[in-house]
Amino acid sequence: MEIMALSAEKQWKLTAVFKFLSLFLSLIVAAMVLMWFRQNRMIDTNESKAGFAKLLTQEEVRLTVPYKQTVYKHFGSAINPQVELPVKTITGYKNWEFLIDSGAVVSALPKTAATDMGADLTSLPRITIEGFAGQRTFAYQGEMVIKVGSSEVVIPVVFSENPYANNILGRIGFFDNFNITFDVDQKTITISKRG
Repeated sequence: MEIMALSAEKQWKLTAVFKFLSLFLSLIVAAMVLMWFRQNRMIDTNESKAGFAKLLTQEEVRLTVPYKQTVYKHFGSAINPQVELPVKTITGYKNWEFLIDSGAVVSALPKTAATDMGADLTSLPRITIEGFAGQRTFAYQGEMVIKVGSSEVVIPVVFSENPYANNILGRIGFFDNFNITFDVDQKTITISKRG
């Protein structure tokens, strides 16, 4: 009888130690997950491509992307403030690369993008837009939807008839909703939601 009681007591102690170790290990794992989450909240600026799809917080939407180097025939190497972000198309969201252009009044896409987005150019107002050095071209006034965190943001856009037009993010809609910081020393662009 004494042997069985001793064995039951040892069994109880082993169970208690096992439960304590399980709880302790669970707390360590939870702490490691929390530390990993906090460490990875910021977007890695060493990535060659980054997009709004990688935004992790909705309270303070923040994205940091590196400048891209481009070699120009007459000017040599220069930095380009480009960002990749999800645009709503008829087949779902697709990442498109844009040049952030504080000199552009409105965002612009080539008219071929309208088809991907389900926009009917025949139903959109046709306008004249002026580009570099007063160069004029025709465009169609519409909208595009980008995704920021889990929220959709509608931005005015013109679909240019120029087939060589770049994807551009302009001031109206984009700069109105976001603060954009160009850091020449770090060669990064930081985009954060305006208060």
